[in-house]
Amino acid sequence: QVSREEAEALGRLVGHGAEMGFKYVLIPASPNEDMKELHYDQDILDLTKDTFRESIEKYFSGCGQSADRSVLLEQLQQRTGVDLKEQGNNEHIEKLLQSTSVEIFPVQLPTKDTGFEGISVYCDDKGIAKNLEENSRMSGLIQSAGYPSQTFRGDCFIGRVFDDNEEEWRRMDFTLQDCSTDAGWVATTKKQRSNRSVGDMASLANTVGARNPAHISPSMLEDSVPKGETDQYSWRQAGDEIEVTFKKEDLQKGDKKLVKVAFSRQKLKVEAKGEVLIDADLFAATQPDEATWTLSDGVLQVTLTKAEEESWPRLLKQA
Repeated sequence: QVSREEAEALGRLVGHGAEMGFKYVLIPASPNEDMKELHYDQDILDLTKDTFRESIEKYFSGCGQSADRSVLLEQLQQRTGVDLKEQGNNEHIEKLLQSTSVEIFPVQLPTKDTGFEGISVYCDDKGIAKNLEENSRMSGLIQSAGYPSQTFRGDCFIGRVFDDNEEEWRRMDFTLQDCSTDAGWVATTKKQRSNRSVGDMASLANTVGARNPAHISPSMLEDSVPKGETDQYSWRQAGDEIEVTFKKEDLQKGDKKLVKVAFSRQKLKVEAKGEVLIDADLFAATQPDEATWTLSDGVLQVTLTKAEEESWPRLLKQA
């Protein structure tokens, strides 16, 4: 385990004068602690060799907080539909309870309109189970970018990548100056989210390769809006859109060609690496021409546009 000071040494404070590497920002959960602009001293140009994410994971491992077993098991049950409490001391469950990993929340997706720049938040994947303090500054920043009810817990990092969705991928600077609700990327992201069913959203690819979908809070919308989760995917809705996030964890940047998505008016079929993730009739009709899918942060996500703007009580026609 490493302390906060040791973890920060992994990304040295700006001012070193190093030409290589990139800047990123640590926003502590406590409002009494200053935000820190850090410098990672290595260029990262390959998603499959992303040592930056490993250093973030070491940071959270070194923070030392323990997860509430009952809370974590309840969260896992909500995600899988299986009552893990009845399984006793399962070795795989115990490893999961003791492990620490990073959840990556993709905020701005790399499109032509954003200059192919993507921005993501990195946080402890067990923030709720560890009862970590809500990070009001990070929550407020991301809410201002078009995620009205999104919240984060514990210390969080935020960074930027360049991804042209073809050949070039690299980490870029994200500075303290960017940690303002007046920053240009905030307005760009808010506009992107309001127009996400049209234009370049159909051409999104990977950004920073998360291993887990980000489920930082129960919902990014009001709790009253119907949503759901299975062992294969989670879904939510906002206005006339339905967003389905799949949980296949071994997808990488080059796997886009191995993903097959078939849209029809009231049916959805998604296949990744030969595995059918969903093949079912939807609750109501959609507009297939406006449907899109993305492989962002290693997370496969499908966005559907409803034919009629009414709330769906469930995703599929058959409960």
